[in-house]
This record gives sequence, structure tokens and C-alpha cells, in this order.
Amino acid sequence: MTDALFKPIYRNVIRVPVGTRQRFLLLEQEASVPLTKIGVRLSGIGTFSSDYLVGYREPSCHLLLLTLAGKGFYRWDDQEYRPSAGELLVSPAGVPMLLGTIDKSWTFLWFYVLNLRRWQHLDGTPPQFVRPSFANQLRSGFEGLLAETGHAHSQSVLTESGWVTGKRRPIQPSSHAANLFGELLAEYLRQILSIQSSQPDHREQLLTELWRQVELSPGLDWSQEQICKQLRMSPDTLQRLVRKYFDTSPQQMVIAIRMHHARRLLQQSDYPLSVIANEVGYADGFVLSAAFKKFHGQSPSFFRQAASDS
Repeated sequence: MTDALFKPIYRNVIRVPVGTRQRFLLLEQEASVPLTKIGVRLSGIGTFSSDYLVGYREPSCHLLLLTLAGKGFYRWDDQEYRPSAGELLVSPAGVPMLLGTIDKSWTFLWFYVLNLRRWQHLDGTPPQFVRPSFANQLRSGFEGLLAETGHAHSQSVLTESGWVTGKRRPIQPSSHAANLFGELLAEYLRQILSIQSSQPDHREQLLTELWRQVELSPGLDWSQEQICKQLRMSPDTLQRLVRKYFDTSPQQMVIAIRMHHARRLLQQSDYPLSVIANEVGYADGFVLSAAFKKFHGQSPSFFRQAASDS
């Protein structure tokens, strides 16, 4: 093997042959919210021909890549590995890498995941290759989400200057089935990304359970004072742990849960805004309307009309 083949590992290179069959996940869908909350920045599935080659000198995201069929290679630190079908690559952010097709084609499912605080246990670790027991379910869940929400044929990619993105688009309502697929995929990815975590913090589990309680009863008092009292934590500890594991603040986490609940009620019911406000913990419809527009970029009435027209 010549040294020339290894040079792209130290620079960014993206070579996707014309005619490559790729389908990209629409992250602007309601069903994709659980994925974006854990840091999924870009995701797709495709079959790549022999000229396919992608390399990053210093990737800012973690790469999860599940081989479905065909043959490909992954290189890092002058080492090479050739994953087989059913094998999943976990390539941490910051690790220079190069991947490409061997022989005729390589079919794989992939996710770029932001290096959130909760995944920073991956920093400085070598790439891993694992065979998750749920590999088939991961693919089926992804295909199910694409079937329910549609897909894009092209998306922005990482370049030397970072992510190239278009104008942010508002979240689009999704079917109940799509939402279930989104939750399922997010759970599988959480398991994969936690694979190298050495000593799990029981306080993360406490917070995860707390968010479930907020989702079940968003209209209750979920002030920082109340949360600290329930978890027996100081405000500083609460803020630090939520930042570490969920990359946000306690207040913003509660707001996000309430806004997603309000969106579902607007989409799936004809309740007046005052009733929805009471359900999700806001004083009245005016306060909810202002909060909803700030969070989603559109008023509740506009969102409800768009949902009924789709």
C-alpha cells in the first residue's frame, strides 16, 4: 500500500461519485426531535461505488457507521480496518480518518453526532467496532422513519471551515408512527454512544427520570427550586449536571418539553389555546403564544393551520 493513499487522512476530502444513491433524514420533522436532542447533526443511508472517498483532518462530530452490505475501509493513525455487514463503527470526534469503498460498492447507514458534553467521554478514545444486537432494528427503525417522513437526496456536508448549512426551517408535524420510530432510533443511539462510558453517574439516571415526569405532567410546577427540592440537589449542582449530560439548562429543558407537548396538542386536538396553556404549565394563552413563537419561530395558530393543511 503506497504512502499516497494515506495522505488524505490529514486533510478534508469529500468524493461522492455521480449517481450515488443516498437518502438523507429530514431533521426538521417532529419525529426527529429526539435525535437532534442527543446531537444528531446529519444522517443518511446509501450505496456508494468504488470511487467514494471521505476524509477529515479533525472531525468535529462523532461518526456512527453501520455497514449493511458490500465492502469498505476505515483508516486512522496509519491503521486500516474493513468492517463487515452488521458491524458498527464508532469514530470519535477529533480522530483523523479516511473511509472509502473497496471493490464495487459499500452500503451503510450513518449518523454524524455533535460532541455534546454528555458524549465527551469519547474524547481521546480510539475508534471502536462493535456488533450491536439491535443492528437490524436500527436499520428497520431508520427505514420506517424515512417511510413516514420522506427524505432528501442531498444535504450539506462538513468542509474544512465546518458545517455548511442552509436557513433553519420550522419543525414540521409528524405522524404518531413516525414519532415512535424517532424515539426508537434515539434510544439505540444513546446505547451506542454510551458504550465507552466507564463509570455511569446515577445522577444522570435521576435527571432522565425527572424529564419523563415532566413529559407526563408538564403543567405542574417545574421551577428550579422545585426540581432541586425533589432531587435534593443544590442549584449549582443541578445546573452543572444538566449542562454535562443534556447540554442545556434545567429551565430550557423544561421549556423544550412543554413546547413539544404543546405542539402535539395543537396538531392532534382542537383544544383552545387557553386549555393547552393550562395543560403545559403556562398562565394563559397569551403567555403560551409568546413562548411558542419564540421557541418554534411561528405562532400556535399558524402551526395549527399548517398541520391541518398537510
